[in-house]
Amino acid sequence: MSHLEPRQYRTIFRISFLSIGSSIYAIYHRHYTLALCPAGVLFTSINYWRKPEPWARTLDITYVLFALTYQLYKAYAAQYRIYYYSITLLAGSMYPLALYYSSQKQYWHSTYAHCGIHILANVANLVLYSGNIR
Repeated sequence: MSHLEPRQYRTIFRISFLSIGSSIYAIYHRHYTLALCPAGVLFTSINYWRKPEPWARTLDITYVLFALTYQLYKAYAAQYRIYYYSITLLAGSMYPLALYYSSQKQYWHSTYAHCGIHILANVANLVLYSGNIR
């Protein structure tokens, strides 16, 4: 994704703010530790997309993988785990699609696929946080 133009960076930067809603929704439902997942993704994502640099990308990907792993673990005992896992799988499938489009120099398609990750992941978060989690 390093070939994206500033307009494409800004598009992903803006979509990253969806995580605020997920974090607030988790707090509303008293899933306090889970609220840290989208909150951290928000900060690492906007940090990277405001001015893409390799170290910031590494930090972003590392935190996303940490948060995803934690949520996948917590979802195992959740009321809506099947829905969460399904939507999360769909969100995850957007990443190789974004990489593919980037390799084909279809940078707007890649940008939209990356935005799809953020949209679907936040929908999955809302589903997870809506139910009981042991």
